[in-house]
Amino acid sequence: MPRTYKRKNNWGSTPLEEMERAVIDVTGGKSIRSVAKDRNIDRSTLRRYIKKKEVKEEKTVGYSGTAEAKRVFTEELEKELADHIKSLAAQFHGLTPKKCCELALELAERNNIPVPNNWKEKGLTGRDWFKNFMACHHLSGRMPEATSLGRATAFNKTTVGEFFDNLTKVMDR
Repeated sequence: MPRTYKRKNNWGSTPLEEMERAVIDVTGGKSIRSVAKDRNIDRSTLRRYIKKKEVKEEKTVGYSGTAEAKRVFTEELEKELADHIKSLAAQFHGLTPKKCCELALELAERNNIPVPNNWKEKGLTGRDWFKNFMACHHLSGRMPEATSLGRATAFNKTTVGEFFDNLTKVMDR
């Protein structure tokens, strides 16, 4: 069963330009309630946006801090982990999804990054974190297939060149 979140309301989805026009109306003397009703904006969203504007915070609509507050790794560390997983796969040493989760937890522990308690209890990252990490970095978590040493070493420039030379000779005949 997929674990994908579907939004149940449209709070915070009002365009920034529309919010700016609504703020101008409110500063012009109209009430927040009437402006929100006229422009079909959620009243709470409009009030929150006006407060942000008064404190001179960055101009965004809705709740932006929830995802950042729960973020475990920085973007740089996540990219480093994704690059490491890709390089291992390029060297014919793919990791299982479980090993990737264990590797991510080990990275967090070595860098003294606080992690959720259930990560420590299980010894690996959560399912949702792993799924989102893989999707964000365009990776796929599959069970790696064994590559024989002969096949891995035989795939080089010389043998591939010989193959195509033989192919052209056969095609010419």
